[in-house]
Amino acid sequence: MENGAKENATYSFSPPFEERFLELEKKFPKRTSLVLWSLHLVQEDIGYVSPAAIDYVAQRVGVAPSWIKGVLSFYSMFREKPIGKYHLNVCSNLMCQLKGSDEIEACIHKKLGIKDGETTPDGKFTYTRQTECLAACGYAPAMLLNNDFYELLTPESISALIDELNAKG
Repeated sequence: MENGAKENATYSFSPPFEERFLELEKKFPKRTSLVLWSLHLVQEDIGYVSPAAIDYVAQRVGVAPSWIKGVLSFYSMFREKPIGKYHLNVCSNLMCQLKGSDEIEACIHKKLGIKDGETTPDGKFTYTRQTECLAACGYAPAMLLNNDFYELLTPESISALIDELNAKG
């Protein structure tokens, strides 16, 4: 978990994230405008949006938890379960498919022994093929590794990248 936050049956922003939330409250007097920002804060704080965090954000913003769950189900950038240190997210749009994203995906499956939505047993890698478009048609196939953009991928380049990340720890 990031920033030393602990997740259990209850959740609240850790002190630095509480300060950031209070600053956001000043900028967004309409409470529902805080939902996306609050979910980003939670995810940055603990790495994902837990059920306890859903309840907390709903209470802080003044909406029902079901409203928060609706937002989570709409936006693919939010995660509702922990992920690995390295999150591989391959574009699934047509251009990336035509340029070989299926080969990239097969390489990831083989190299890491995981499928879409899974995390390696050591917790190091999570693979997701949920991104519909990374707006990189001219540089396809493309992938996000955490928040870093990779393009013009080949099975060889993705294999080398995974080896490099494994060596880093």
